[in-house]
Amino acid sequence: MEKLNKKLKIVFIGTPDMALVCLTNLVNANFDIAGVIPPLKTHSTYSLFKNFVLEKNLNLIEFAISPNERDYIEKIKNLKADIGVCCSYNIKLSKEFLNTTRLGYINCHPSLLPQYRGAMPYFHIINNGEKTSGITLHFMSEEYDSGDIIYQEKFDILPFETMGILFNRTTYMLSDALIKVLGNIEKGLEIKRTPQKNLENVQTAPKIEGNFKLNFKNSIFALDRLIRACNPFFGAYTSFRGVGLKVLKAHIAEVCEINQKDFGRILKGDDKNTIIGAKGGKLALDVVQVGTWGIFNPVDFYYTFTPKEDEYLI
Repeated sequence: MEKLNKKLKIVFIGTPDMALVCLTNLVNANFDIAGVIPPLKTHSTYSLFKNFVLEKNLNLIEFAISPNERDYIEKIKNLKADIGVCCSYNIKLSKEFLNTTRLGYINCHPSLLPQYRGAMPYFHIINNGEKTSGITLHFMSEEYDSGDIIYQEKFDILPFETMGILFNRTTYMLSDALIKVLGNIEKGLEIKRTPQKNLENVQTAPKIEGNFKLNFKNSIFALDRLIRACNPFFGAYTSFRGVGLKVLKAHIAEVCEINQKDFGRILKGDDKNTIIGAKGGKLALDVVQVGTWGIFNPVDFYYTFTPKEDEYLI
């Protein structure tokens, strides 16, 4: 790769929160951000992202409907940027758009591609009980998460890892990896591109919509994974005394044989623990939300509701 002998000009495109972390890191590392492309104006993070970019005195370049509009593509081309960076963007970018910079666009993905291509790897990685995962930087192609890999880093999934922990961990790792890779490109070092292969048994990570009903006929291990996979962006819910109960945090209290009639039954309810029976063991509720108003730890839940043994979560 040719030596630039100048600062790398970067176009940045993304959606919070990953985009805010990565863009901040690039600004703090003194990279030349030629332009920043926001989410759709209808996206819930649009105002947050726009205000953040303007506060950083960066060049916000807005589009009317899509970044794939012909006039908008010409506007990005006229920046004469060397490379683009994409962080968590939910609009498919056209081939014409991806050619608006000299070297193309690098995407930041929170899994070891080609495993867990898609919008929500965090949830699926934990819910499927993966022991390891990682991050990937790759050049973008017209299909989501399918371009040549230029950087990967692997790590172990922690025993009590939640979706939120995994989200934060991969976001900061990707941010640091970007600095390393873009720094090497700026120095003119050769960046190895590796096409994605072994696509036969690839797990995908489709977008998640809504919440998940807890079924206490399922394995205690599956319940534990689902609750952690939902925390904090989705809900794993059941019903207590006819009112919705969202389980925000729980842990396996005991692995043991449980009679089927005890699946979902409160086996113990005191000021230390609320223990629920499930297939293969006992689940302790650590943090729950009752209805839409109260969030309770075991002590507060006990003194507010006095859960009784033989009551059921259904």
